[in-house]
Amino acid sequence: MTEAFFLSIVATGFVVAFAHAAIPTHWLPFVLAGRGQRWSKTKTLMVVALCGAGHVLFTTVLGALVVWLGIETSKWTGNVFPWIAGGALIVFGLYYLVRQARGGGHSHHHLGAGHSHGAHGHDHGSHDKGGHDHASETKRIDTGHGVLLLEVFEDSVQPRFRMRTESAAAALPRAAALSLETLRPDGSRQTFSFAEHAGYLESLEEIPEPHEFTASLGLSHGDHAHRHEVQFEKHQHAASAEPAATLKSDGRSGGMVKSDGAVILGLLALLTFSPCEGFLPVYLSGITYGWMGFVVLSAVLALATIAGMVVFTWLTMSGMERLRLAFLERYESGILGALILFLGVGIIFLGF
Repeated sequence: MTEAFFLSIVATGFVVAFAHAAIPTHWLPFVLAGRGQRWSKTKTLMVVALCGAGHVLFTTVLGALVVWLGIETSKWTGNVFPWIAGGALIVFGLYYLVRQARGGGHSHHHLGAGHSHGAHGHDHGSHDKGGHDHASETKRIDTGHGVLLLEVFEDSVQPRFRMRTESAAAALPRAAALSLETLRPDGSRQTFSFAEHAGYLESLEEIPEPHEFTASLGLSHGDHAHRHEVQFEKHQHAASAEPAATLKSDGRSGGMVKSDGAVILGLLALLTFSPCEGFLPVYLSGITYGWMGFVVLSAVLALATIAGMVVFTWLTMSGMERLRLAFLERYESGILGALILFLGVGIIFLGF
């Protein structure tokens, strides 16, 4: 095995780990938790790094087992081992490609977490257990090109505008065609822009309290535009109907916000026991380089995973929600299969 080929393994491992970390399941929960717990951006990113380290640690432990078995096996397989390892990688690669072809693009599994990835495309709890909408009001706007529903959505997140179509068959307007401005009784104004999500549009900017204002919606249609105004009245939060909760020293309601420790522990468990299974074949491809190769690959895994999770969490918290990463979740198996297949072919045909 040449030094150049080992560098190709390192580069492939970095791409696998970074692309895996870019999938929304690795940073979106932290964005939502940070909003719900009223964490600062710095604290949220520190929690991301901590949970990312747990994710890396568990994967590294599994990788150590793979390397140990490979080293022990190579003692009695001799020169045949590269063919065995390369063949195993090719099988892995073909497996992921077949899974992609069958529509199973997302190759990540949360072990024992009881978490469904399909849930990320849904509306994160617009109704509570009793079926009550947490939005202050929903306004019906007949644009002349269809009916839109505008609401203030604030279930476990900072309040933002959400817009849907009244008819499931109707098409949402493009986010770039929308503009919204609020006018409050004191004369203050605020402008909102929107990002496109699956089935709805959501404002990038948060809505400060109180939610009492006139919302002026501008909607462009080709070479002309229409403006529609709706009135939002000051409302009581759903929690106000409950007995008053004690306030913590930072002013948060102890009855509404879960303990930071419990939330962090839950996120840590979620990530720790969901290893980056796609990196295990990378460990397998580097067995010939022994434990030194394992250490280098583990460092690459840690750097790419934690950096990826922190970067994409930061981008989302900074308002760059137009970033499109859904294709990574959709085609992860295909990308992973192609990279592993490349490693397998390289070990067999470039390793002599």
